[in-house]
Amino acid sequence: MTEILLLIAAIAVGAYIYRRMQRGAFITVGVIAAPTPIRAAARRLGYRAQPNVHSTNSIHTPELCVTAMAAAFARMDKTRKLPDDVLIASLQKRLQISKEEATDMAILAPWLVAQGGGATPAFQRLTKRLKQLDHGPDFDKLMRVLGDVTAAGKKGMPSAQQADAMGALARIFRTA
Repeated sequence: MTEILLLIAAIAVGAYIYRRMQRGAFITVGVIAAPTPIRAAARRLGYRAQPNVHSTNSIHTPELCVTAMAAAFARMDKTRKLPDDVLIASLQKRLQISKEEATDMAILAPWLVAQGGGATPAFQRLTKRLKQLDHGPDFDKLMRVLGDVTAAGKKGMPSAQQADAMGALARIFRTA
C-alpha cells in the first residue's frame, strides 16, 4: 500500500513539474520572440508579458497604452509611415515624459500593435485597456496625441479607417 501511495505522489510531482515547464515556455515566448531593441525597451519600461493573458492586457501604464494607440492609429493611414521623431515629440509634449522614455515607448508600441493582430483590432483592444487603466482622465492626452498623428498624416485629415476608429473610441468612452 505504501509503495502505491509513493508511486502516485511521484506521478503527481512529475506532472506538476512538467506543467510548470510548459507554462514557463509560454510565459517567455512573447517577449523572447521580439527583437533585441524591443526587449530592451520593454525591460526599461517595466513591461512584462503575463501568463495566459494577451499582450495588450499586460500593459500597466496609461502612457504606454496611449503610445500604442497612436502607433495603431498612424498605421491606419496607409499612405505614409509616421516618422518616429514626430511621435516622440508628441509624446514628450502631451504626456510630459522624458525623451528616453518616449523613445522606448515608440519602439515598443509597434510591436504591441503587431501582437494585437493589426492596426484596427489592436486599436479596439487598446481602447478597452485604456478605459480599464484610468477610467477617462488620460482621454484628453490621447486625443491630443492622435491630433498630432493626424496632422502628420495625409493632408492633416483622418483617413476613413481613422475616422471609424475615432467613432469606436467615442463609443467606448461614451463621449459621443
